Amino acid sequence: MRRFYFLWYLFFISNTILAQTSKISGKVISASSGQVLSNATVFIIGKSKTAIADQNGSFTFSKLLAGTYSMRCSYIGYNEKIIDEIIIKNDEIVPVTISLDEKKTTNEGIIVTTTRIRAARESVASLLIAQKNSANVSDGVSAESIRKTPDRSTSDVIKRISGASIQDDRFAIIRGLNDRYNAAFINGAPLPSTESDRKAFAFDIFPSAILDNLIIYKTATPDKSGEFSGGIIDITTKSIPAKSFTSVSIGGGYNSLLTKEGRYSSKNKGKRDWLGVDDGTRGIPAGVPDTLSFLNPSQRAEIAKLYGNRKWGIKQKKTSPNFNFQLAKGFNIERKQKEFLGALFALTYNRNFTLNQGDRTGFNSDVSVQGSPIVSKNSYKDSLYDEEIVWAALGNISIKINNNNNIGFKNNFSINTDNKLLKRFGFSDISNDPDLKLKENVSLYTSNQIYSSQVIGEHQVGPVKTKITWLAAYSTVKREVPDISRLTYTGYDGLSANFSSGTISQNSGSGTMFSSNSDENIKSIKADIYQPYTFMKSLQNFIKIGGGFQKRERDFTSRLLGLSKYNAGNVSFDYNLLDLPEDQIFLPEHLGILKNGKGGFLLNDGTLPKSSYDAASQISYVYFMNDQRFFKTVRLIYGARIERFNQKLNSFSDVNPVNLNTAVTDFLPSVNFVYSVTSKMNVRLSYSVTVNRPEFRELAPFLFYDNVSQYTYEGYDSLRRAKIKNYDFRYEFFPGKEQLFSISVFYKDFTDPIEIVSNPIFDNIALYQNARSAKVYGLEAEFRTLISTLLGIAREGAFLSKFTLAGNGAYTKSNVKLRPFGALDPRLAVTDRSLQGQSPYIINGSAGFNDEKTGLSSTVSVNRVGDKISLAGTIYDADLYEKARTVVDFQLAKFFLKNKLELKFTARDILAQDIRFYYDFDKSKSFSGGDQNYSSYIAPKVFTLNATYKF
Repeated sequence: MRRFYFLWYLFFISNTILAQTSKISGKVISASSGQVLSNATVFIIGKSKTAIADQNGSFTFSKLLAGTYSMRCSYIGYNEKIIDEIIIKNDEIVPVTISLDEKKTTNEGIIVTTTRIRAARESVASLLIAQKNSANVSDGVSAESIRKTPDRSTSDVIKRISGASIQDDRFAIIRGLNDRYNAAFINGAPLPSTESDRKAFAFDIFPSAILDNLIIYKTATPDKSGEFSGGIIDITTKSIPAKSFTSVSIGGGYNSLLTKEGRYSSKNKGKRDWLGVDDGTRGIPAGVPDTLSFLNPSQRAEIAKLYGNRKWGIKQKKTSPNFNFQLAKGFNIERKQKEFLGALFALTYNRNFTLNQGDRTGFNSDVSVQGSPIVSKNSYKDSLYDEEIVWAALGNISIKINNNNNIGFKNNFSINTDNKLLKRFGFSDISNDPDLKLKENVSLYTSNQIYSSQVIGEHQVGPVKTKITWLAAYSTVKREVPDISRLTYTGYDGLSANFSSGTISQNSGSGTMFSSNSDENIKSIKADIYQPYTFMKSLQNFIKIGGGFQKRERDFTSRLLGLSKYNAGNVSFDYNLLDLPEDQIFLPEHLGILKNGKGGFLLNDGTLPKSSYDAASQISYVYFMNDQRFFKTVRLIYGARIERFNQKLNSFSDVNPVNLNTAVTDFLPSVNFVYSVTSKMNVRLSYSVTVNRPEFRELAPFLFYDNVSQYTYEGYDSLRRAKIKNYDFRYEFFPGKEQLFSISVFYKDFTDPIEIVSNPIFDNIALYQNARSAKVYGLEAEFRTLISTLLGIAREGAFLSKFTLAGNGAYTKSNVKLRPFGALDPRLAVTDRSLQGQSPYIINGSAGFNDEKTGLSSTVSVNRVGDKISLAGTIYDADLYEKARTVVDFQLAKFFLKNKLELKFTARDILAQDIRFYYDFDKSKSFSGGDQNYSSYIAPKVFTLNATYKF
């Protein structure tokens, strides 16, 4: 406790020492292009204070007393502007963005004018300019918008964006295309895949509290990565605060299915589980050899005794409320009344309990034969309990050497751990043995640790204001699965432990223990040179060139061990052990030779040569981009990117080695055309070529069994990279006051798209395959408006101007042409279905209220995603669909104590519609009379109360 009080004392003292008077913090931009105007001059009228905008157009006036100020801004080639009525209160930071118009030239010469505008109107106009002048078709969410929603993680934030949705609460679907067609970046650096079994990034790893903004780029420009088709998800974490501060946030949550109710968990727990870190309790005991293949049964029986301390039973206890906590500290240190050093540190902790409870049924049916009977294979009642721990630490430091040179150092570390227990009961063979019961408990522990670090430099050099930026980054993901263990009991009236005969496997039997480790890192470096130039009397043109290098490495190992019956040689197994309950069957006295001389359990190894692999890839690239303006209404952004990609993988297919080494060079052109119909309207056209490369896991022949879905996933070493042609049209209208309306049409032509499909020969096996081609086309629309605007009320400050309505929707269709599976019959190719993972429609809507004077705000939001293929079938078996569901969230927030204390109440998934997957047996592409539910889970309602205090 003394350490705790001492920490708070330090926070209090540092906050007092670094307390500052009020300041104005702003930026100068071009009204026609939105580009920053470095070296613009800004001074406060009537005061001896002058500031020069830095290379990012930013300026600051510090140590100002409360009052009302006016500023004058000037820049060569632009008209002067005076900003009036800048009202400053004590200990407050007022943001002001100034937009300047280029001087007009006539036959009589240059016309010089000075305009005056109130600060409130200027800020609104400047925001409109920033939205209107993006080079890409893009959509995003700011930190302020995130704060007004119940969103807990980055994955929650993404599903608010037009054309975006989230699968499995963590993977992004953009424009109906699944996670593999999207790229993830943090602060401009690439993020490695968090999954050992799919090309995807789990966005629930990052809490929403650390985000400054999140932007999804939907069209390509040469300066962006060429490996995407759905979108580039660019996460920017919070950076230098405008002033020093300390804030603390704490909250609790209530889950309608779990809180105060009994939940089950494994007895095999570690002392550091509350931190989301396994302390070794679940790992392979020291002394177990790397291989057991050369050991006889007697020796393996002795090694089994090393598992004597392992606990196999499960326990039930009351579920405590969800808990979240965040501590943040920001520093803003000035030198000679100018910003010099800024730092932000944040620590976030979340602990959440969830339960997915419902039915799961497997079926047999040959959908290639009309009227073929649908036969049930199995039927279970599943309860999946999860304790999720999320830690996140952020540390960002930035030094402003002078107006032309900035250096930044950004770091993020997070731990995301799922400690799950699957309880399953039902009938495992309905068609052949309908009375045979099955009871199964599976303990699943998975931990992701991700660290990302970037050193960023920004420099402006020379008389022609050449801007140079560079970035060196390192990211690593360590995914640990120390234990997936299973106990299975079968029988009729009484149940006995069931052990697989022969070699142990991941998908059947008792006493199996699977573990894996995936260590992956990305090292990257890039540099960009940005040179503005004058063309057709416009100052706002620039050429951008750059290049970079990225190296990615992964080392994946896994092992499958199992306790099996010791029934070999002169030793006879004691079958009475099979009638013991879960917490007694593997007691220390039951391992090896029993006291009665009979056999207990020995240790077997089911690890295959294909169970591990190592892989690496390298990308080197250069690009050229020209952003050119014609007649002040036409803008053309064009260029090309050349990427050289080399990929290696070493593993085994059964006993034969697999050594892949591929290299390919891609020329990726792109062009974006923007026509400014008026100062508030744009028409955009875009064309680009992008690629989608196989993930390491998709190439590796490794087999992984998913205990929840009961599917085994297998890689395919002959996958080819997909190539995509992208076409986009967009109309944008920006009425002002943060309002917008847009409509987009897009078309994508895929060659060799990669999908997860069912194996037509073996049941419940999914593998990665290249389809021959695919076509995707769709329509997106988005709006954000004030109710006062809808009613024609123009008066500023009107009550109805505090109400905001927003919505977006996307309609997408696709059609796939398949290849036969290897040498299999070409007739296996289904010719009329959508891309796997593609959603036919996405709908988002929200209504919000915000009153800055009272500090009261509220938001109601709705999200719905249409039925989509979770696993593609073949001509013989049906596609597995995820059924559409509607999610409604609500939030109410209020500031107290002069805006230092905020209380926030949130309600998530108020409707709590069931989460369903079904087989589309009648091929209607929706749930209808001929279809059958594969699984149906009850969704919980979650209520949270948070308090945040800023010192």
